[in-house]
Amino acid sequence: MSVAESQQVTPRSGEEKETSPGFRLSEQVLHAIDRQVISSGLRLIILIPCVSIFVYFMAWAYQGASPQWWKDSIQPSVNLSFSTTNALLCLVLLTGYLFAIGFHRFRVRLSLQTFHSRVEHYKNQHRSVESLHGFDGLEFHLQKSMAGHTWTLLFAFLANILLLISIIFDLTAEYSNLSLFTSFSFTILSIGQHLTTRNSSFNMVEKTGLLMAYTPPVHPSTLQMVFNDLLRTHMDPLLRASYDEYIKEVESGFLIKVDRRYAREKFLITLYRHANGLDRKTMKEELEEVFTKEGLDYVLKNDAFSLEVWLALFQKVNQSCPAFFRMIDRLKQDLESGRESAFPDLIFEVDMENVVTTHANLFTMMHNLSDKPRTIVYRIQTPNFEPRDVAFKYRLSPGEKFWWSDNPLPLAAEGDDDVLGIMSGLLKDGTVGWQTLLPKGKGDATVSIRLEEEDGELILGRQINVRVRTEFRQWLRQSSSIFTFVLGGIGVLSSIIMSLYYLFGQI
Repeated sequence: MSVAESQQVTPRSGEEKETSPGFRLSEQVLHAIDRQVISSGLRLIILIPCVSIFVYFMAWAYQGASPQWWKDSIQPSVNLSFSTTNALLCLVLLTGYLFAIGFHRFRVRLSLQTFHSRVEHYKNQHRSVESLHGFDGLEFHLQKSMAGHTWTLLFAFLANILLLISIIFDLTAEYSNLSLFTSFSFTILSIGQHLTTRNSSFNMVEKTGLLMAYTPPVHPSTLQMVFNDLLRTHMDPLLRASYDEYIKEVESGFLIKVDRRYAREKFLITLYRHANGLDRKTMKEELEEVFTKEGLDYVLKNDAFSLEVWLALFQKVNQSCPAFFRMIDRLKQDLESGRESAFPDLIFEVDMENVVTTHANLFTMMHNLSDKPRTIVYRIQTPNFEPRDVAFKYRLSPGEKFWWSDNPLPLAAEGDDDVLGIMSGLLKDGTVGWQTLLPKGKGDATVSIRLEEEDGELILGRQINVRVRTEFRQWLRQSSSIFTFVLGGIGVLSSIIMSLYYLFGQI
């Protein structure tokens, strides 16, 4: 069983249907076919043109004469040369590729229409998502993806037309041979154009269908409610608007005696642990400590934010910010084992990705264990990233209670004296910093962390060694796309020059 049961609940505010059932159903069917057969699963949109390239070469290789076995066994029956037969087979493949591209583009266009209808729906409710951070970038990204699919379809259409012309006329003729070569070049361009859209796939069927196409433009440098801020930062504008409405209903179900910030953090960290293996019974017992019966029923039976949605969100954040989860996992292990804090009056943890691709996320957590306010300076120094030297001054207030234990704690138990309760308190009362560092180049890099008193006295110093490199899958797609664009462009340009040469005669 998951966080969200299959049982339907009456939609509350912000959960009305944005699109008609028929329109929604058609997109669900198209998306299922597209995911299983066209763009994913069998990946016909990649498989078919790759096979057709091999058939192109077969048609070229035997333009002069067919193999002897073909002449003796097959050609008398079909009355077609081996080259023409391969050209016809290639035409069939490219026609299938054209339909696959057309189907995929139609599905993307339908998803884009649903996206705009959702935006209009929120606007009619006077909750405009167009003003949210990241909306303009997301909309541009979706429009760019749609334009890429249009060019892919256009190149595939031109390749089919030119191949058909070369078949109608004799393949041994100069113009027919040139038409075959140009058709091959447009097929290569179509493949290259499609590869550029692979990193921006999206759909509106799934609640998290826009996450892959969305890149957060900004994030807070100091997280106030840690899990809440992390999740909201990585949510696309539509999902964020839905989440804001959802969390209002969730907070209305908290127990009156429980602090709202503490309850929200415990709610989210419990869901995170449930997504990573915490059994449902224990999860429910932990949530009962902060929710009323009606509030817990709303969370468990809500379809808008089911376990699948939370899994996708946590996976997105984990891929983007693995250092944060490593940091809190270390704190979890310290609490479970009863390990003493490195300082008697201060908790300090820092982490950063081991492998950096586009940018580095540096996370720190500080918590004042004493009963008096304390001011410290947190400094980052590095020769391999920008900014090279940055310092933050934090005033650490004492926590509402002593959120630590030198005795081993269970992961979950009645009350707040367990790992989930202590971690929720640490995240509520502690200070979590999130800095983005931009690498200057590839290779080995170092980042020095200094924790100082106001007068400059060093409290703690650490050095983090990382490796800066390009993400392999993205590099492979970009390299393949550039290669196919260059190869196809050279082919089309050569065809134009040769056509002019044939048209105006030899010079």
